[in-house]
Amino acid sequence: MSKPASDTKLAYRAYFWMMDLCLIAGILILLSFLPIIEFVVDSSGEIPTWYLVYGYLLLFVSFILAPSLMLARFMRDEYAEQLFRRTTIVLIYVAVAVPWAIFVVATIVYIANPTDKAPYPFNLFMGEVTWWSAAASLFKYFCLAFVFVFQFLRWRDGR
Repeated sequence: MSKPASDTKLAYRAYFWMMDLCLIAGILILLSFLPIIEFVVDSSGEIPTWYLVYGYLLLFVSFILAPSLMLARFMRDEYAEQLFRRTTIVLIYVAVAVPWAIFVVATIVYIANPTDKAPYPFNLFMGEVTWWSAAASLFKYFCLAFVFVFQFLRWRDGR
């Protein structure tokens, strides 16, 4: 027995609504990197409850909702499926080009200025990194990159 047409249309619309939510969460995550955006820590050094809730919501969207939408083929109509395929093609190019470009630029900077310590801006990436933190960050930003490319292609199609 198949689903009623209204349920199917609702699932298709919900897919785009949740992708919009993921886009908003991705923008908020990127805004947290701006130096002018700082949260206020009270005198005891405690992080405010609202900021923790905000962080947990963003983590839910980037680690649960966005990957679920990437896998939820049943929620995509024909147009969303085409967007999905075009987005994966773009991400394949990005996944190959970005590490290569970073390596080339870092090599050129090192040849121009050989030092024991990484020069700016590469020293920004030199915090303590564990396998878990690297994998989690890569996963999160890959999923958010998928959302950004998907929404950009959707916006471009709507123009």
